[in-house]
Amino acid sequence: MKIVLRRLLISAQLGALVLTAPSASFAEDADPFAMAFDAAILRPLGAVKLAVGVVALIPATVLYTFRLPFDADTGVYREAAELLVIEPANYVFRRPLGEDLAGE
Repeated sequence: MKIVLRRLLISAQLGALVLTAPSASFAEDADPFAMAFDAAILRPLGAVKLAVGVVALIPATVLYTFRLPFDADTGVYREAAELLVIEPANYVFRRPLGEDLAGE
């Protein structure tokens, strides 16, 4: 009896968790094919681009650190971080599923 009750409570908790999940991560008027294409192909490719960007930003950080005493322009590093890490992270994690497939 305890096992059945425990399974029932766990199922109820999981159901409540699924029902209360935010639905803002889906585009309102995106078609199902675009959403499936986005989830199966574009999101994983965006995650790869993010990983490559993080790896590429490490040498850029080292070069920027050596250049910093001679040049006070911090905009170059911020632009590199924006291009290599922030934009791919926003594309993968913040963009609604099936929306803005062109990356604009």
